[in-house]
Amino acid sequence: MSRSQMLYDLQQTDLELESIAQRLEQIATRLSEDSHLKQAQQRAAEAEAKLHGCHVQTKDLDLEIRSLTQRIEADEQKLYGGRVTNPKELSSLQNDIAALKRWREKKEESLLEAMEAEETAQAQLAEARTALAHIMEEWQSTQASLLAERERLEERRRELEEYRNFLLSSLAQADIETYDRLRARKGGRAVAGVKGGICQGCHVAPPLHQIQQASVGVELVFCNNCGRILHVL
Repeated sequence: MSRSQMLYDLQQTDLELESIAQRLEQIATRLSEDSHLKQAQQRAAEAEAKLHGCHVQTKDLDLEIRSLTQRIEADEQKLYGGRVTNPKELSSLQNDIAALKRWREKKEESLLEAMEAEETAQAQLAEARTALAHIMEEWQSTQASLLAERERLEERRRELEEYRNFLLSSLAQADIETYDRLRARKGGRAVAGVKGGICQGCHVAPPLHQIQQASVGVELVFCNNCGRILHVL
């Protein structure tokens, strides 16, 4: 394997390792992101709390109406049972019964509104739970897919690192230093492939003798235009 071939392979390996590192970072971020799930859980919890509040209100109103009804029935028994004969007391009792019935009527109206609100809250909770189940299913599927992709990428990274170590052990230290220096200056691409007589780093045609010299691979040949190491593909 020529020097330029090994350096080109080293570059391709480094580029792929960088790509894998970026993707693994993205996966790590996505694995830790559960904002949509948390929002759905929060909406379901809020809907459940709202339904509970509506149920408590409905129950309290029902108990109040039952209590008022019992008081009305007790007062009516007094009114019509003959136990009260004083006209003033009878009039006062009639007024109390009328007031209790008006109050009960208002409570019954409130109860109807509370029952409607409870029915709406039940529907909202059902909708929130359905949405939560759907988001949970999607989240679990995505998590599984990301974990599988992470495993594949980590395996590929181990393979590339092993090959990279082989290349580094096979290259002269001077070539590695040249590669590192150019890579730092050339946006991560120290080696440019030559395809169809064109340098793929700057898209300029190097002189024919340079291409021929690069094809031999004994010495490193640098592009006159961009300064990258030339490797004939």
